[in-house]
Parts: sequence; structure tokens; C-alpha cells
Amino acid sequence: MPRARTIPAPKNKNPLIAELVRIMNDQGVESIALCDAAGIAPCSISSWRLRHNPTIHNFEAALNVLGYELSIRKRNG
Repeated sequence: MPRARTIPAPKNKNPLIAELVRIMNDQGVESIALCDAAGIAPCSISSWRLRHNPTIHNFEAALNVLGYELSIRKRNG
């Protein structure tokens, strides 16, 4: 995927979205290219950053393109 400009931190305070944006910035991945590769709507990541939360299916699709997966783990303590 082409190297992208840095994506601003999300206004949506969801920590999963913040981590996705951090990974995208680290890998230099453009939002539109990620959406295209994941098979999700081109405006998805922008929408997640600003106001909406993703479906698990769409979020996992985006993570998979970046080489990540979503998992559940027991909290410490």
C-alpha cells in the first residue's frame, strides 16, 4: 500500500480506534487504500475516527489487512 500522510488522532475516544490509527500511521497506510483492501466502505475509517464505532466484522477486516487480529483476554487483577 502507498505511504500516507499521518492521520490525525481520533476525536472518537474509543481506544480500539486510536490503536488502529496508530498502527496505520506506523505502517504508513492510507485510509482509502486500507478500506479498499479490507472490502469496507471508503469513508469507514474517517467515520470511526470522528463519530461512529465500527462493527466487529469491519474492524477485524481492517486489522487483518494490517497484519493484526482482535482478541479477548482476561484482565489482570
